[in-house]
Amino acid sequence: MRFFIIGLFSVLCFVQGLHAQSNQFELPLKGFQADDSVPTTKQVFGYDWGDEISNHAQVALYLKKLHEACPERTDLIKYGKSYENRSLNYLVISSPDNISRLDEIRENNLRLADPRICDPVEAKALIEKTPAIVWLAYCVHGNEISPSDAALLTAYHLLADQTEATKKWLQNLVVIIDPLQNPDGRDRFVNVFRETRGLFNQSNPYSNEHAERWPSGRSNHYWFDMNRDWFRHSQQEVKAKVAAYLDWQPQMYVDAHEMGRNSTYYFPPPADPKNPYLLESQADWFSKLGKHQGKWFDRFGFGYVTREIFDAFYPGYGSEWPTLQGGMGILWEQASARGQVIERDDDTELTYRNGVRNHYVSGISTIEFAATNQDPLQQSFYDSKSRAVDLGKNGDVRHYFISRNRPQRTDRFVSMLRRNGIEVRSLNETTTVDVTDLQTGKESTVKLAPGTYHIPVAQPAARLLRAIMDRDIQMDEKFLRRQLERNQLRLRTEIYDVTAWSMPLAFDIDCKTCSKSIEVKSTSWNPVDMAVVQTDLPTAKVAYAVAGTDGAMRALADWIQQGVRVHVNDESFTIGGRKYPPGTLILKVAGNDGELNHRIQGAMRSSGIEDIVALDSSYVDEGAHMGGPDVRYVKPPKVLLVVNRPTNYSSGHTWHLFDHVLRYPTTRVNGRDFASMDLSKFNTIVMPDGRYSSNSGFGESTSRKLKEWVSAGGTLITMRGATAWAADEKNNLIENRLVKRKIEAPKTNNEHLKEDEKKEQEKMSPDSVPGAFFNASVFNRHWVTYGYESDLNVFYAGNIFLTPTRETGGRSLVTFVEKGSCLSSGFCWPKTLEIMAETPYAVHRRMGRGNIVAFADDPNFRAMYPSLQRLFINAVMFGASH
Repeated sequence: MRFFIIGLFSVLCFVQGLHAQSNQFELPLKGFQADDSVPTTKQVFGYDWGDEISNHAQVALYLKKLHEACPERTDLIKYGKSYENRSLNYLVISSPDNISRLDEIRENNLRLADPRICDPVEAKALIEKTPAIVWLAYCVHGNEISPSDAALLTAYHLLADQTEATKKWLQNLVVIIDPLQNPDGRDRFVNVFRETRGLFNQSNPYSNEHAERWPSGRSNHYWFDMNRDWFRHSQQEVKAKVAAYLDWQPQMYVDAHEMGRNSTYYFPPPADPKNPYLLESQADWFSKLGKHQGKWFDRFGFGYVTREIFDAFYPGYGSEWPTLQGGMGILWEQASARGQVIERDDDTELTYRNGVRNHYVSGISTIEFAATNQDPLQQSFYDSKSRAVDLGKNGDVRHYFISRNRPQRTDRFVSMLRRNGIEVRSLNETTTVDVTDLQTGKESTVKLAPGTYHIPVAQPAARLLRAIMDRDIQMDEKFLRRQLERNQLRLRTEIYDVTAWSMPLAFDIDCKTCSKSIEVKSTSWNPVDMAVVQTDLPTAKVAYAVAGTDGAMRALADWIQQGVRVHVNDESFTIGGRKYPPGTLILKVAGNDGELNHRIQGAMRSSGIEDIVALDSSYVDEGAHMGGPDVRYVKPPKVLLVVNRPTNYSSGHTWHLFDHVLRYPTTRVNGRDFASMDLSKFNTIVMPDGRYSSNSGFGESTSRKLKEWVSAGGTLITMRGATAWAADEKNNLIENRLVKRKIEAPKTNNEHLKEDEKKEQEKMSPDSVPGAFFNASVFNRHWVTYGYESDLNVFYAGNIFLTPTRETGGRSLVTFVEKGSCLSSGFCWPKTLEIMAETPYAVHRRMGRGNIVAFADDPNFRAMYPSLQRLFINAVMFGASH
């Protein structure tokens, strides 16, 4: 074991400098011995540390200047770009010797990350000669601003400080600094701040320079919270970041944030609940690091909090995902000035420089901790990976098998797993296995066909694999009891985010688990192109029949834009002994040009379509006739998507679906301009979640306008808050009403209450569901439910519940089942579960010649639930045809 030794004199000088500072804080720290060849922000930009808020271009330029000044101690990597084409960069900092052998260090660490190829003896040898890797990441939320400038100061400190302490740190560590994970959001914030700022900084939190315009800088281009996307990777910035992470596999990964102005500073240990796949050894490390960082903050009198806020439960956080990968995922949260200075409720002021200072001190203290504990951190990392492999050998799930019953969706699912660093294999031969169906829990012995996906759990990423695959991840029972008690006392919940996220449920795929150790003949699966290229598609005389898969919907969007005429059947038909279910796409030769066969084969390549039949006759054996009323022309949707106020960020999730899933154009309209628009140019209107009201331009005159438009043949699609607005009796766009929670009268005499007060008591909304899966039944003889079976796991969050649909008021398309069987995965308040049972999730109402499709929640939430997105896609693509 190598021991960490620091020159006593240099340490004493450094620490004495720290003690001398008290609250008269200098940036950088006192005791710092500057190398004048390393540029400061003052030299590059003309302002000192924390005096201004740097934008993306300045952050990128400063990294370049540091690399140019210290090429022997740095490596500057561009690892991706944002949707608005801004670069994503990280700077690698270490000693000259380490930088000269950086590729070797990275390869050694990747070998250490796989105990199947690296035994304990080799691991010990690698630890002896390989520095630990610490990754500091900043500003995933663009309006959480101090982290990026703190990152620049931290990088400067490591490169410019000539004390022996810092030199020793960099001998023992490779430090990776990513100062700006969300450049689009940050520049959105900085631009507004600079536009509204005057000669004098304003501290009033309601002043103009603190008032961000919608959608604020928190999110990325498509208004996604990228700190919820770590395992789903719906956003290209996250895909790039995860790939870069897996290229290094750091022992420590820090994600630096900001929180409300009245807070102080948060660092680990995290609060409850904790993910059950977090190891006790990792929890011990969090405690050690927290105590170490607490000593640094105590030294300067900085306020802080640990364990009371910010849990470690959801695997999509930038702190939890790295932890489940085997390292230490560390969250920092600094109170935010949201500008240069802001007033706090305790009659103090918080400055931007305060935030930069605190994150900088966190960085230095964490680097010191990692350097001092280099060997045990690496050993713990290796042991964590070994424990993951053992989980697959000894745990209750040892293999997953996934059939391609939904081919394009399943392939997308498997690609997602591989982007998480999870190994996927493919069966070589028919295999008989005792399995449990992950969705239903039913046990059986099945024959699995060659090509079935095989995922052995005995692999280094097994804990992450289990965390995102398990049907249900349980919160600690003591924590849940406390939440129920708080709920009864009408205290706020401590549940921070969703309580369920099982990816097999989210994708609605056929996934089976095996609890036995069995020999399976399978090979590593590494697709070059998942699309099936069918080069021998014969030329049809009459039509081409395309199975209505997810890929077919993507192809449909392409074909419509190419001017191809497409039909769809509402009822099944049989030709030549083969039955074609509702939702089959029919491309008739008559009415299309001579390039039809070529266009179809192009879609097969780009969309992965596998099931296309060339029909030489339209004479059906039974069912819907090609020329009959149940085979409809797919009228091209002309889509208006409401964005900006009164919608919320979820409108960006829907925008993203159109751009990157369907690749179909929309006209995005500011909600405040909607009432004055000519709607006749559109046949489909999408109203995402939001707070619609007369104050935001959605009064009774707008609802009348929409009724007229729908009656003339338009399709209106509402989600969550928009559905609540549509259900209001003043608007009456749907005849369903919102279900309210009935409040029992208190046992004490309440006769003194006025009648209107009693009524108001009965109109309280139910307690909000904190994100869980629920069993639902599907009416699958409707164009919105093309491609669905009779039941479905529905992810739901919120408290908008609709009354059952009356026979004269339309039809419930997806309905939650009875209370005893309703909750499928996650947590729901007992009284809320009673209210939501047997209420509809999705309803359809016919109005005149048009349609209204209303969702009680947002099926496009976080782009996480393809099983629900298909409902929305059907509504968009087929509404104008019906």
